[in-house]
Amino acid sequence: MPTFSEDKLRAIASRIFQAAGCPTDEADLVADVLVNSNLVGHDSHGVIRISQYVRSLRDGKVKPGAEIRVVRQTPATAVLDCGWGFGPVGAKRTMALAVEKAEATSISCVTTRNCNHVGRLGEYPVMASDAGMIGIAMVNNHGGGQVMAVYGGRAKRLSPNPISVAIPRRGAPPVLLDITSSVVAEGKLRVKRNKGERVPEGWIVDHEGTPSTDPNDFYADPPGAILPMGGIVAHKGYGLSFVIDILCGALSGAGCSREANQPIGNAMVAIVIKIDNFTTPEDFDQEVADLVTYVKSSPLIPGFTEVLLPGEPEFRELEKRRANGIDIDDETWRQISEAAESVGVTVEEGR
Repeated sequence: MPTFSEDKLRAIASRIFQAAGCPTDEADLVADVLVNSNLVGHDSHGVIRISQYVRSLRDGKVKPGAEIRVVRQTPATAVLDCGWGFGPVGAKRTMALAVEKAEATSISCVTTRNCNHVGRLGEYPVMASDAGMIGIAMVNNHGGGQVMAVYGGRAKRLSPNPISVAIPRRGAPPVLLDITSSVVAEGKLRVKRNKGERVPEGWIVDHEGTPSTDPNDFYADPPGAILPMGGIVAHKGYGLSFVIDILCGALSGAGCSREANQPIGNAMVAIVIKIDNFTTPEDFDQEVADLVTYVKSSPLIPGFTEVLLPGEPEFRELEKRRANGIDIDDETWRQISEAAESVGVTVEEGR
């Protein structure tokens, strides 16, 4: 299992994407987003995606250098068409425009369509919290990519549509909620499969709707399905996925989950709230700080040493991996090396 510094891993990813035909600035941006995901412990959305992205470039599904076009807009809203360019490029532009509009109008909402896979969704609302605002982001799979069973059914009808919220904190990392509406993101099944590990009970069912702990059952032919978040109350995850599908697919014009075979991408909604048009930043910061203190003061149950905030495990993992490097499992490294070779690049293990 090779270990890499973040700089080495970024350089490898960018070099591969450039060799596959991407402009340098886009290759650097996408590499940065993927490695950031590895750094915070979400390997499911990190460099494991390099081979997927290279295949999409080769097949013409990702169009490097695509123009991002404003379809319609008002002072507080916009609809963007990303021309099926790289997802992280479109998502960054979407959130940046939402931040810009919120600065002028207090609240903004920007939607994006014809956008490829954006990677880890939590990457983007932090752009708003870094500007002292609240950021909210959601994506669906553009009407395709249905991998989640619906509550009460065994057939795949929805995607594990995620939502992420970043809330700024004075002198500390933001509160960062980043969750899927399914019990697990599909990428985490990839990680388990690459490592040759089984998955916990309650993650997936096989094609007959039978519970399974073998990730290969999800990728079989016919394939299995991921379950909605919630276990015995899975109607909650199902309901969340359903409304995110509408907010992202119907508002942007990308479309909601449907029977016809659709291109798989991410239609995105970015909402930004300018705090100081509602309350003073000082009062807001104090309310958040008091809530953090109160929540963390809870007596603990066996097996826990402290109460963590949303996003706190990721920010702690970030510090560890920056200090110790990023471990890449052997199968994922094999896939990266194979993708590199396919575009005429040789990559080396190690820091």
